[in-house]
Amino acid sequence: MPDNHTGYRISVIDEDPLRARKEARELLAVLAEADPTARLDLPAPGGPPGAGDKGGPSAETVGLLLSAGSFAVALVQTWLARVPQRTIVVKRPDGAVLHVTGKEAREDDTLIERFLADGGDEGTTAG
Repeated sequence: MPDNHTGYRISVIDEDPLRARKEARELLAVLAEADPTARLDLPAPGGPPGAGDKGGPSAETVGLLLSAGSFAVALVQTWLARVPQRTIVVKRPDGAVLHVTGKEAREDDTLIERFLADGGDEGTTAG
């Protein structure tokens, strides 16, 4: 999927493509009530893992696209805190990127919310 959507992209990263897809679908199910526009953004068939993620990890990346609201962000935080070994990448429409693990989500329950709410660059890398 081209990176020209108007909302946010949340990527679930995992060495196991089936697990990445399963977890992305679980997160989508959680987000669907808060953001009916949320949808899966699966890698192109036959594409290399992590394709399109310039400088990204060499693991399967399954994304979700959403318009994001504070309730959706709270759901992402809650989901991520339950899975301490998981890493997700949150990308704002302006291209700023936040990498966060479940452990970090548990330690700082407002990390993603702050990142999405303001244009600050704390904990971000250019995308």
